[in-house]
Amino acid sequence: MVRRFSPHVLRTVTDLDGVWDFAYLGDVDPDDVALDDLAFDDAMAVPGCFDATPAYAGRRGLAAYRTRVLTRAGRQRLVFDGVQHWCRVYWNGRPIRDHAGGFTRFWAETDAQGGEAEITVLVDNRFGDRSPLHMEHFDWYHFGGISRGVELHVLDGVRIDGLEIDTLSVAERRIEVRIGYTAETASAPLTIECDGRALLAESVDLDPSGSITRTLEIPWAAPWSPADPNLSLLTVTLGEDDQRERFGLREIATANGRITVNGEPVRLLGVNRHELHPQFGHTQPESLVVADVQQLRDLGCNFVRGSHYPMDPLFLDLCDESGILVWSESIGWQYPVEHLTDPAFVDAQLAHIDEMVAAARNHPSIILWGVLNECPSWSEDGRPVYAKLLGRLRELDATRPVTYASLNAHDDQCFDLVDVVSANTYPGWYFGGLADIPAELDRIAARVDALGHADKPLIISEIGAGAVPGWNDAGGSLWTEDYQAALLATVIDHITEGQDRISGLGIWVMGDFTTTEHREMALKRPRGLNDKGLVDEYRRPKQSYRVVRERFRR
Repeated sequence: MVRRFSPHVLRTVTDLDGVWDFAYLGDVDPDDVALDDLAFDDAMAVPGCFDATPAYAGRRGLAAYRTRVLTRAGRQRLVFDGVQHWCRVYWNGRPIRDHAGGFTRFWAETDAQGGEAEITVLVDNRFGDRSPLHMEHFDWYHFGGISRGVELHVLDGVRIDGLEIDTLSVAERRIEVRIGYTAETASAPLTIECDGRALLAESVDLDPSGSITRTLEIPWAAPWSPADPNLSLLTVTLGEDDQRERFGLREIATANGRITVNGEPVRLLGVNRHELHPQFGHTQPESLVVADVQQLRDLGCNFVRGSHYPMDPLFLDLCDESGILVWSESIGWQYPVEHLTDPAFVDAQLAHIDEMVAAARNHPSIILWGVLNECPSWSEDGRPVYAKLLGRLRELDATRPVTYASLNAHDDQCFDLVDVVSANTYPGWYFGGLADIPAELDRIAARVDALGHADKPLIISEIGAGAVPGWNDAGGSLWTEDYQAALLATVIDHITEGQDRISGLGIWVMGDFTTTEHREMALKRPRGLNDKGLVDEYRRPKQSYRVVRERFRR
């Protein structure tokens, strides 16, 4: 797992990224698999998506990964940053954890003696009841595999399970620190340092599991903001275990129709971003992540929406450093009402949201939590689900606004449930022409205000047009780079100069990406890609890139 800082110094951590043994099993029920009978006849990169490799491109089925590691005796915690879509983890042939849903961190634990251990992971990229969050009709290709990094942590009798840092007051440089733990002893020494300075040293009584909360002041720390993204490093030691987290002093709020950072209103100008690549699937090599952030900065973006799932931790680290504001949302795309109201689906979403927030809440760049992109927020049956999921986000983190991207702002019934109203719309593409764009944007704003939400920030969370890379004609017709550039120029000019109600823009989308093989969708996508990107799938800029760059950097 590549991060921009080391989360542990004292804890024994082994990086398991590399090349694992691999076997593609195909259309097999995981419950019917006998590990001793598996023939590992290939190798696979971890992290990586097996169905993005030449030998297994486009295949859906069960696969098996295997590696071996030397470890000392103790509690073994296998930490996965993301597996697509369902997996079962084995330690020396014994199952220790099932997990469903990609893009979020989870762990599997067991007690073990020291020596060599064999780790096997069954990975299933098929659609079905085992993984209710992933559906074939989604407008992106669901790659499968151990798509993000893996580590082995060896734990002692006292172990830190989570570390949360919230800003209580920027002006007074005051933070609240919460330490989740599991303990096999009744007490342990606790120390907290920030930026190498001692803040606290004491002995604490411990329950078998629980949390410790402390309020601390760091008077030397400078606030974090998009213009000046100052970061601090907090180190907690509890017994023989430790946890380190980067954070920034900053307060996010809404006021007078704007999102504010440390009391200052900001207008969000940015893009949506998928984590997809033709050669790597959902896996994000470090060089690709760095290049993406460089392009965001070059464009003049101060905002990016993670579409439509939680982003890679390294990407968030780089956004923290660059002052790029992030909307982080749970996985979803146009779930039908009957799926949205299935109790198993709701439970899976709640678990996914819990993991998303736990992994990312300390990133100062994240200013919004979101759920359920383009789902039935227009439906009476859908409303209780929105209320439940948004409510869970507020329970987990009361310091950030919550939102969702509405598919049809004119019929939406859930805007009262959010702090920030967000609308996806495609005038000039799916309906109307270029001349109709300003009026449609104004009509959405008027609708939101008429519902009594004039005080809430309004974000146009998706808008754009397709462009086949390199294609132009004399008429500037649909699918040409000329047309895409003209449409986005019209959008940006109106939002930045033609009105003052819309407080944020997320262009759809940063880069072209592979879409589903579902025939109804594939027939609408030239080259099998959603090609509304400012850059193509290999990050080569289209004409629209320069048009957006010129306007965002004014």
